[in-house]
Amino acid sequence: MTKGYLPYRDFFDMKGPAFFVIEFLGQFITYGRLGIFIVQWLNLFLLLVILCRIFELFQIKNRFIQVGLMLPIAFIAGFTFEGGNLTEEFSLVPIFICLYLFFAFIENYKKAGQFWQKHIYWLSGICFGFFFGLLLMIRLTNAALIGAMILTVLLLLIISRKTKQILICIGMFFLGLSLVVGPILLFFGIKGLLREMFEAVFVLGVKYTTEKSFIKHVTEVVWGNKSQRVLLLVIPWLIPVIIRWRSWIEKTFVIFGAVFTFVAVASGNNYTHYYTLTIPLVLISEISIVDSFRSTKIWRVVLAVIMIISMLVPQYSFFEGSLRTAREYLFHQEYYNIAWSVQDVANRIPHEDSQSVFCYNLNPSWYTYTDLFPCIKYCGWQNHYIALIPQIYDDLKSIFQSNPPLWLILPKNIGELPDFLEKMIDIDYLQVYSNSEYILFHYSK
Repeated sequence: MTKGYLPYRDFFDMKGPAFFVIEFLGQFITYGRLGIFIVQWLNLFLLLVILCRIFELFQIKNRFIQVGLMLPIAFIAGFTFEGGNLTEEFSLVPIFICLYLFFAFIENYKKAGQFWQKHIYWLSGICFGFFFGLLLMIRLTNAALIGAMILTVLLLLIISRKTKQILICIGMFFLGLSLVVGPILLFFGIKGLLREMFEAVFVLGVKYTTEKSFIKHVTEVVWGNKSQRVLLLVIPWLIPVIIRWRSWIEKTFVIFGAVFTFVAVASGNNYTHYYTLTIPLVLISEISIVDSFRSTKIWRVVLAVIMIISMLVPQYSFFEGSLRTAREYLFHQEYYNIAWSVQDVANRIPHEDSQSVFCYNLNPSWYTYTDLFPCIKYCGWQNHYIALIPQIYDDLKSIFQSNPPLWLILPKNIGELPDFLEKMIDIDYLQVYSNSEYILFHYSK
């Protein structure tokens, strides 16, 4: 994007446009990995500040206690971030800002006449709408917990028969939503890419979610080979209920939040980074324990602490795996060999042909390693995308027949290829080089 390329037109991905803005910001600061690392650092810094504000909202002001409550969160982030720079990581700040506003809303609900009370409906409505829209334009399922907050607030206002406040909240919600979604739709409309954006983000997103039945997704989450992760979804909502934390509205929210988050996690392919979305639930369960020391029977609090420990201990295998992966990236020669293999192939391509290079069924990061740009927008995971949207097969076939790339790179373990590409490789392409990882073909016709 820093070179004038646009998502959905020049490179294809199912991530939302707001996520590309975040990535662009990192590259605008400084090109390469350092830029996005700075953005990640700022994102994490903001997250810690908001966490402290939430603690203070519940009168948890001791810094040692605050740090102690952050340790389980850091532990979960240690394995769910999976290297970071993923949509779930950047969704935490919007979620926690809304979480702060939600609890502030509940705390101030009965304080009529105060300035905060008069404006909480406007402020909450706009912020919920703004951040829901932001996550909608990053990855819809990441907004699950904000959806639970909105539903809880509406339920509270409906039960209280506050019709005027309901209308204010709904109006402000759509105003906040339009502040994010409006400029994005306008930008892609001006560029003539509105249809392409909707098809990539929403149509493909729905097909990705429904390529397996929801029952099969749930089965993988609950009974799969990594099923202990489901404890991150189950135990956090049980704790506030068991210790009878505060009023029905808080307990209702935690149950809604757990259910919505479970649906969000179970709607994909059960990747570990989905469980980053459980961090707010864990925080709420921790706060409920500390908050309940003042009024709850001690045996309930002890039981809740034991539940937290029983939730975290089985997760060690994932955390240990993340540490092992980090060590391998830093010290293991295998990763240097892969990096060498990528550059080894790229060095065989003449500079004047750099605009006509295409990788099939390779990770798109191949291009960033080599500072090349794909000449066809379907730049990665083509087999999976073709299975979801068969039209991509026809698009690729048409491009290869009318303007075939001069250079084609395939993984050494080629696997399944489209029929038309197999024929063209046999007839029109000549294998000119291979190493331990890749095969390089040149168009010879």
